[in-house]
Amino acid sequence: MIRAVIMDMDGTLLDSETLSREATNRGFYEIFGRDLTDREHSEMIGRPVQLIMKKNYGKKGEEAYQLGREYFSQDMDKIGLFPGIRSLLSAIRDEKLKLGLVTSSHREDANFFLERTGISEYFEVKIAQEDTERHKPHPEPLLKCMDLLSARSDETVYIGDQPYDIRAAISAGIKSIGATWGPGDTDLLKAEHANAVCNVPSEVFNLIRHL
Repeated sequence: MIRAVIMDMDGTLLDSETLSREATNRGFYEIFGRDLTDREHSEMIGRPVQLIMKKNYGKKGEEAYQLGREYFSQDMDKIGLFPGIRSLLSAIRDEKLKLGLVTSSHREDANFFLERTGISEYFEVKIAQEDTERHKPHPEPLLKCMDLLSARSDETVYIGDQPYDIRAAISAGIKSIGATWGPGDTDLLKAEHANAVCNVPSEVFNLIRHL
């Protein structure tokens, strides 16, 4: 029986991936004179973009990231919740389930979006990029969230939209639900052996009750 739910943020709670990609690509183009390839971009989705840019492209990658951050910051106010997310969070809370957040975004960004959209109060624990040394698909962020929630692995589920989310959940020994109401791809999430894949947030709550 599920007693704790952990959720990803970008692409799961927030419709933010399109802006993130556009901003990162603009910064990359200004430094390198070309667009990111689909493969290069896919490596960054759901992971700490700054660290990957620095690792893959060195000092120039860091410069590109900072330019992308500037573009992203200019339009942050346009980012909102996916339809049905607030109702899902309310249903989870009403059921007295523990609720945590694990995101690869910076803590400052996570706090901004959670407060701006009015959902910060739903989460007992929030784990952002700065809170762990290792990041998804490594299980450390999920394990830390579970520890702070006092949640058992056999009673916890993680909901995310990217293959890295599913891999992290499996490595942490917990169940996983793939979210495809945003950029998530059903076939990719199934290939990672998610316990289930949901097309809309309203499907998630009934599914949680039967995992």
